[in-house]
Amino acid sequence: MTQTMVKSEAQPVLLMLVDISGYTRFMVSHDRELRHSQMIIGELLESLMHQVEVPLRISSIEGDALLLYAIKSGDDEVWRRRSSNLVERLLALFQVFKERLLEILAYSVCKCDACVEVGDLKLKIVVHSGEALVTHVGEFPTLSGVDVITVHRLAKNSVPEDEYVLLTEAAYRDLALPPEVEVRESSEEYDTGVFRTYIFLPDVDVELDEEAIRARFSDDNAAVKILRDEISREYTDVADDPDRGYHFNTGLAALAMNGYEQEWLETIPGSVTASFSGMGNPFSMGMPVEGEYVVDIGSGAGLDSQIAGRAVGPSGHVIGVDMTEAMLAKANSAKADLGLDQLEFRQGYAESLPISDGWADLVISNGVVNLAPDKNRVFKEIFRVLRPGGRIQIADITVEKEIPEGAKSDIDLWTN
Repeated sequence: MTQTMVKSEAQPVLLMLVDISGYTRFMVSHDRELRHSQMIIGELLESLMHQVEVPLRISSIEGDALLLYAIKSGDDEVWRRRSSNLVERLLALFQVFKERLLEILAYSVCKCDACVEVGDLKLKIVVHSGEALVTHVGEFPTLSGVDVITVHRLAKNSVPEDEYVLLTEAAYRDLALPPEVEVRESSEEYDTGVFRTYIFLPDVDVELDEEAIRARFSDDNAAVKILRDEISREYTDVADDPDRGYHFNTGLAALAMNGYEQEWLETIPGSVTASFSGMGNPFSMGMPVEGEYVVDIGSGAGLDSQIAGRAVGPSGHVIGVDMTEAMLAKANSAKADLGLDQLEFRQGYAESLPISDGWADLVISNGVVNLAPDKNRVFKEIFRVLRPGGRIQIADITVEKEIPEGAKSDIDLWTN
């Protein structure tokens, strides 16, 4: 049995509690609101954590808050330099927080309360100086002591604003705030003492430029994750319960409707055909040729990939890409039964295909591009992975009229 070394030492510290407020009521709300609020809070916390650098360190993640600390130097001149950097980091947290909120809003298509009220989330930062027992269990430090309790008590204060920085007198002395910052004095009383406080309201001006935000599309955007999560949940059901009945056609009925030839399906396992949910037939534009390399975007249970794998033969190769784990599990199980070495499945997204540049002779897709949040990015990826002169064969939903903005921003119409 390995014995973990535990080392505790009292240190003079600056403590910073960074708290996201506005979502508490969703923690006991509807399942969808709860899932979406947790995904949004998770992304916001990650974006804040990326701003943390020494002398600041992360002690813990506490729900929708971060406890940060900096060990104070005994040299006053050294600490003055470090504290100046800490003020810049503190103000940067508000800037990054606002920017990330706008990025989420730019892609949001969900009308649940958690997603609609993203813009109402606020950031509060409480700063206190004192002493803490810093305990190292392995590489993870934990803080304890009266001053740690105090900084948490201060999160429940009498400040009327919903976005601010609150500093105790000790923290105010330790941080060199810019001279232009307007500070007002107040006080708070708790079981740990009476504390004079200094409050200032950060002035952060961030404008929404949807075009610029979309130009830097990110798989990590919480709104993108939420949309994909809802879509993946729907197609997990199609994988696990294909006979339930859906708003789209599935199984053998869909295959017959879309003109799939019986000879293509003779070796396909029934579990795969049952979960087929394509919108058309990409092979109506021509079959893959022996020896070709094929990418199947949104391969689902793997039916189109398996047909392509038979067509390209042992000298060719087919890569199916899908984001839904249940579909990938079903596709890989069938692949093992068929023994097609020229076929593989990878988890990934249409906007960021896990394929090398210029690898494919042919890209196919069936009923997936319409589900992608950034279709321009999808086609950029298609052209990136295609060799010069390669082919694209896509079967999907098309519309003759402009889709109303209200429909574009309704996640239920994306997934149901």
